Amino acid sequence: MFIIINKIFNRLKLTLSIVIILTFFFGCLNSEPPPPPQQIDTTTDQQKEAIIQESTNEFVNNTGIVLEDLTIKPKGSLGGDVIINVKNTSSEDCTGLIINVDLVSDTGNVIVNLGLKSPKTVPASGSETLKEGYIGKGATEVVVTELTCDASILGDTSGDAGGKKDKGGR
Repeated sequence: MFIIINKIFNRLKLTLSIVIILTFFFGCLNSEPPPPPQQIDTTTDQQKEAIIQESTNEFVNNTGIVLEDLTIKPKGSLGGDVIINVKNTSSEDCTGLIINVDLVSDTGNVIVNLGLKSPKTVPASGSETLKEGYIGKGATEVVVTELTCDASILGDTSGDAGGKKDKGGR
């Protein structure tokens, strides 16, 4: 009886050993090597100085908002801040100023799209500075794509936007 139990255990040990070896072998074959560590390029061919763009007032709008200064201020090698100084030349307050811009490279490729929204009303004859961070490399020019004083186009019907909440069943 002892000999029979010993043979069963020996066969179990052999079977279990084979299963472990096969599992290890096939498990290693199906695995992919780990990805290389991510390297951040700290070199830059762009100067770390702010790029100040003279306002050409080429962007025509009927809001009375004049873009006085457009600045790209790099922070590190992968982004920075866009700073836009505006003046309201209208006789009316601008209650929901939004400026959409594209940051483009020297070659004309769009690096990033941004929307800058004024946190407060820009009064008639008043000025405001809008600032927004961006992530992207090689931005050299700010191109204004849209400018409005009506933030309700974004669905913002509260606060300074001047809209009214819809209480109907639309």
